[in-house]
Amino acid sequence: MFRKILIFAAIMSIVSSASAYYIKNFKTDIFLFTDGSYRVEERIIVDFGGENRHGIYRNIPYKYKTTFRKKKVRISDIEVTDEEGNSRKKRVKREGDYIKIRIGSPDITVTGTHVYVIKYHVENAILFFDNYDELYWNVTGTEWECDILSASATVYLPSGMPNNELKMTCFTGPYGSEESNCSSKIENNTVRFRSTRPLGTFEGLSIGLSMPKGYIKGPSLSKRVFWILIVIWPLFLLPIGLLWLGAIYIKRGRDPIRLSIAPRYEPPEDLVPAEAGTLIDERVDMRDMTSTIVDLAVRGYLKIVEIERTKLVFFSTKDYVLVKLKDNDSGLKKHERLIYKGLFDKGSIKTEEIAKAIDRCPECADKKLITVSSLKEAFYVEIPKIKKAIYKSLVDMKMFPSDPEKVRSKYLGWGIFWALLGFSFGFFLNILLIPVLIILGVVTIIVGRYMPRKTRLGSTKAAHVAGFEEFVRRVEKDRIERMAKDDPTVFERLLPYAMALGVADQWADAFSDIFKEAPDWFVGQRGVAFMPYVFVNSLGSAVNSVGSAMTSRPRSSGAGGGSSSFSGGGFSGGGFGGGGGGAW
Repeated sequence: MFRKILIFAAIMSIVSSASAYYIKNFKTDIFLFTDGSYRVEERIIVDFGGENRHGIYRNIPYKYKTTFRKKKVRISDIEVTDEEGNSRKKRVKREGDYIKIRIGSPDITVTGTHVYVIKYHVENAILFFDNYDELYWNVTGTEWECDILSASATVYLPSGMPNNELKMTCFTGPYGSEESNCSSKIENNTVRFRSTRPLGTFEGLSIGLSMPKGYIKGPSLSKRVFWILIVIWPLFLLPIGLLWLGAIYIKRGRDPIRLSIAPRYEPPEDLVPAEAGTLIDERVDMRDMTSTIVDLAVRGYLKIVEIERTKLVFFSTKDYVLVKLKDNDSGLKKHERLIYKGLFDKGSIKTEEIAKAIDRCPECADKKLITVSSLKEAFYVEIPKIKKAIYKSLVDMKMFPSDPEKVRSKYLGWGIFWALLGFSFGFFLNILLIPVLIILGVVTIIVGRYMPRKTRLGSTKAAHVAGFEEFVRRVEKDRIERMAKDDPTVFERLLPYAMALGVADQWADAFSDIFKEAPDWFVGQRGVAFMPYVFVNSLGSAVNSVGSAMTSRPRSSGAGGGSSSFSGGGFSGGGFGGGGGGAW
């Protein structure tokens, strides 16, 4: 029985050996030039046996780790031929720290013995020391997935180099091995190295050649500068990009005119509060939309009623009922119609809340009522349409040449594009592209926030709005008293503008000793004397509740995502060159 097992194992070994591919001979010629570059010609004879293969692949590292940084060897002018010099089909790409050469066609299979000649030019791979210069080259690499029966290397030196000052060394075995099953000899101006035993899978041959100083000049200063520039060229993109963004902002982002701000006693007549607030900061804020609700109340479209929602011992929570007073909204601008319709379409009210509202406002009994709290998770879908309508209104009135939100979105898109471009190509072209393009992307997004601009008319109107804001902040008491005497409705009429501009408290303070009765469109707490400041605070709570309810979205469960990792290529032991390969 044991004998049968041995026979079967021997037969399987013979079959395996007959079908497994291997390298019969790996011969390398290195032609060394005085500028420190050299031409490498690898002649690889591969026996595929009975296997059907397309060809081989050769991986050559061009980045090597040193103590402080990675050293980059320049490999160029890659050619692949057969033994007769006929070009072979190849695909060359850089991946990680390697140049990967795939030889052969996916449409053609080969068997038996084939010769592959790989030629390439190498620069920046000579080591310069104080007393000598060194060629340290990993001939085969230690990453071949097959046996190499014979490996050799021949170095052709520049003419005139004295042979008696040369020193040779060589190593064989797996990565890190210090064994020297190899030989070397000098013949005229040629140094030959050869392995003295076959090399197994993941074993290689490395050679070292010490040469006297002065015969290898090394790359010129201009070439070294050129290599440095090739490495750091992405850094030049940063100032160029920043200057470009600055020029774009000066040309397209600045308002055409800049006017001094003088106090104005009223906002522009042709702008409603949301438009005035948007024009001043070029952005539709929530207070612009909530000021519209107060403005609709002032203009008789709705009434705001404060009710007590729940009460626990000494504590209670408030809610606000909105009462629809008009069905005809033809006199409103589009964004006002959207807000007005959205409030009463999306909102609702409970029976007990209706009773509370009618108790506070008997005349509201036959009107449509909703509570602010009912808008939660319902009204938010209307907000994009409202914002779009406000921007379009200002563009139609020639206040902006284009929609500010679209301008910001465009630069947001460009910023994201630059960052993604850095990640997409930085790992393959130049790693410095990643931080440079990310910085440019972030700066583009930031600059994009300031890129919307006004027209000349828009700048003039914005200065007018800013003048009204300045007047409210300064609170000229005498002027306020005269305005109230001439127009008893001035406090409530201009209050929505003050709210849109964020100066409602100052507006209320200005009228603290003038108005003693609340507007009829707001029903507040019972038994509380009217004071403008208290009224504005109560109204502020109401509109804040409206704003929170308007933006509240339904909760959603997040989906888990995958993760990715990046792994760089390694490096060959025993000098530059190296790598490995296999069949495919």
